[in-house]
Amino acid sequence: MKTWFMIILAAAIVILIIPTIIVGVFSGTATELERPISSSNEEQSQPIRVEISGKDPVINLYNHYNKELVTMDLEEYVVGVVAAEMPASFEMEALKAQAVAARTLAVFKMKALGGKGCSRYEGADVCSEFSHCQAWISDEQMKKNWGKSYEENLSKIKEAVFSTWGEIMTYNGKAIEVFFHSTSNGKTENVDEVFSTSLPYYDVVESPGDENGSRYKATVSFTIDEFIRKIKSKYKDSNITKENIRDQIKILSYTEGDRVKEIMIGGVKVKGTDFRNLFNLNSADFKLYFQGDKVVIETRGYGHGVGMSQVGADYMAEQGKDYREILHHYYQGIEIEKIR
Repeated sequence: MKTWFMIILAAAIVILIIPTIIVGVFSGTATELERPISSSNEEQSQPIRVEISGKDPVINLYNHYNKELVTMDLEEYVVGVVAAEMPASFEMEALKAQAVAARTLAVFKMKALGGKGCSRYEGADVCSEFSHCQAWISDEQMKKNWGKSYEENLSKIKEAVFSTWGEIMTYNGKAIEVFFHSTSNGKTENVDEVFSTSLPYYDVVESPGDENGSRYKATVSFTIDEFIRKIKSKYKDSNITKENIRDQIKILSYTEGDRVKEIMIGGVKVKGTDFRNLFNLNSADFKLYFQGDKVVIETRGYGHGVGMSQVGADYMAEQGKDYREILHHYYQGIEIEKIR
């Protein structure tokens, strides 16, 4: 009888303990599985709100070299832009700044992301014409341009692009409208002096180092007859002749960026940017003087002067500035964010 009592008591103890053990084991496992996993991404800035369905965005490019519309990954496109727009010999941080600027311009234009696309070629987000969208070259063209340096140069440019993967400049959460140029005259230019639009992230800033650029200074000359013909081809009412021309040209005003704002020619007031375009000058920072039967024009800088100077960016990189510092210098009040 005593033996049966001991058996029944032991069984009761087992029945009471086992559920507790089982609950404890599964409770512990569940707690581990349900614990939220922390991510280092929580410490990074949040991307801007762009719908890309979890995939790298693609861009429609009109390749004007072979007159073909092609589709490619955005980052692949940016590699071709940096290769075309900036010498591979430039400092890495300058190349990174160029990559972010090029990507921003593309995102601003991409129809799939709310942009208006390229206005020159139907179906294209961008074209490869530097004078319209931004320059771009194919891998084949890189090989022709670089020869034996192809592998080294391409590796450097890919590093600049992929180390800034997905980064663009934004203002109030939207991709900015990007302008950049080769070489300033020592200062950038207000966007409304060149493109007749006002954008809050552009201002006149100092751009040191541009004087070291190979295109910082240039001189062109025209015979007086050539000069008069060009003027009259656009400004028929200009009252200039070979006899009075020396008294009929006067620079009236300068922009904040030290470029010609207005010039008077034979009673006609001409914008400095229009004069630059008419004579295909490197810059709107120009001076005129007469030398015998010629009109000589000297320019400082290469390009419109708005936004980042590429030579200036290279100089800043040489001085130890990183790509973010370079971009914040040339584009005021912007943020650098990832599109995904």
